Amino acid sequence: MKVEIQRQDKEVLMNAKTVIMDFSGVYKEENFYQGKDAQWLDFTKMTGVNCYCTEEAEEEIKERIKNLDFSGIHFLDSGNYHYLSKFWTEKIDRPFLLVVFDNHTDMQEASFWGLLSCGSWVRECILSNKYIKEVCVIGPPRTAFLECEKEILEKVTPISREDMKQEKSQWHEFLERNQDVPVYLSLDKDILSLEAARTNWDQGDVSFEEIKEWLHELFSQCFVLGADVCGEHTPDTTSLSYQEDIEKNNAINKKIWELLEKKLTEQEERQLDKVFSETKQADKKLSIALMRYFDLKKEDKRKRLYGEYLKLRFRPAVELLIKKKENKKLTELIKEQEADENLLNSFLKTAVQYGNQEAQIFLLQEKEALGGFQEKSWEL
Repeated sequence: MKVEIQRQDKEVLMNAKTVIMDFSGVYKEENFYQGKDAQWLDFTKMTGVNCYCTEEAEEEIKERIKNLDFSGIHFLDSGNYHYLSKFWTEKIDRPFLLVVFDNHTDMQEASFWGLLSCGSWVRECILSNKYIKEVCVIGPPRTAFLECEKEILEKVTPISREDMKQEKSQWHEFLERNQDVPVYLSLDKDILSLEAARTNWDQGDVSFEEIKEWLHELFSQCFVLGADVCGEHTPDTTSLSYQEDIEKNNAINKKIWELLEKKLTEQEERQLDKVFSETKQADKKLSIALMRYFDLKKEDKRKRLYGEYLKLRFRPAVELLIKKKENKKLTELIKEQEADENLLNSFLKTAVQYGNQEAQIFLLQEKEALGGFQEKSWEL
């Protein structure tokens, strides 16, 4: 499993990484993350974290994630650790919406010495995070919202399990009035039916297809900054069906990951296309054009449009690829554009300047193919 994360320019590209936070050891029994780029964080030896989080544990967790940001997808283990969402949202430095899919409100007052808990974290976010404009909690039974403090509910759009089965007027109104405000998404799998997932908490009756439809509407109207997922079935269980539970959760995690990854990627692409069309910064425009041109499929009409732009800025595009040592892209671009001998000489000098020997060899081969190769002129 690859764990290294490449940081990208936040102004241009959302850092669509994935972080797996393993507290119970359950993720070692699953494999949905294999073949994916992910950052694995092992907290299995940490104390003071199960359901409640001590101040000492909170300090250590925040230290471990301080160099990771809120964007991308975060897997948080079982619902016992849903309070981790609070730590991720504290990294957001602009007004945002918190959208929570959960079978519970998680808006209870902390009862154990005032410690942050999996049942109080949404309430604590509302009270302490100045950037949260509004919260939407989707999935608990209607009676659960009646147990929440009136002052807390004033900042919440509550959509109950019963509301989900009826028309979505509250949801659509929430999206409509907030379509210009970015969203942080938190999904507890205990909202799902036992057919879809198995958790260590009482569960709702929502299908994956229903969640998929709600998320499609969310991504269609709002920009999602990042997301987290919890609701694993922890190993410390006496369930006779535990292995079956693990297999079911592994399957649904794969579906959720692929769905969120697809939606975040599509959103990222739309954002890049928008920035490209609007920015007047030549360097930023060129970087986006190179990124999108090589990411898009041949039949996508946007690839042709980016290709036309790169044709106009062929020299700086090649020089940037040489500098960044992106030699596979360099080879493809030069062969497509058919550089003449003068350009090849210029690019060779750039390759020498930046110590890119692989590019030098390729460019010398291109010169030879044009009949302009002078063996004594270059020395690798």
